[in-house]
Amino acid sequence: MSNGCQTALEICSQRCFNDATAVSKSNHRAMRKIQIFGTLAGVGILIAVVGGFLLTAGKTIGQSIFGGSFAEGQAKDYVAAVLRQEVNGMRCQSVDSNNNGYVSCDYTTAAEPNTPRSIECAAWGMDGFLNRGCKTRTPGFGQ
Repeated sequence: MSNGCQTALEICSQRCFNDATAVSKSNHRAMRKIQIFGTLAGVGILIAVVGGFLLTAGKTIGQSIFGGSFAEGQAKDYVAAVLRQEVNGMRCQSVDSNNNGYVSCDYTTAAEPNTPRSIECAAWGMDGFLNRGCKTRTPGFGQ
């Protein structure tokens, strides 16, 4: 019938097509959200894995390269500010072997150049940045 009147079948077919198109658009939006979430989750996991590697391997490599000079700087500041002595010679370990955040340092002062003294100073790495400074290894030291 082409007289402008639609049959029930034509009307139903048109509605079904419109409904299918709306469902298809809705499914496309949902799939797009899932893809974005999956991508963000993947990036988050990658950052966690790379960060974990850098914290473990980077700590060891960083301590080997920067550890001695970092601890020596901490030790010189500590001896000058807390013990009020002038450092004559200084040597610190590079690597924190017992994982306590400190490395051992031996130094001599200008007042007593033949008497080596020992302290522990902050190690290079997260522990060292949290600890900062030095601590004496024997009670009553520096008094």
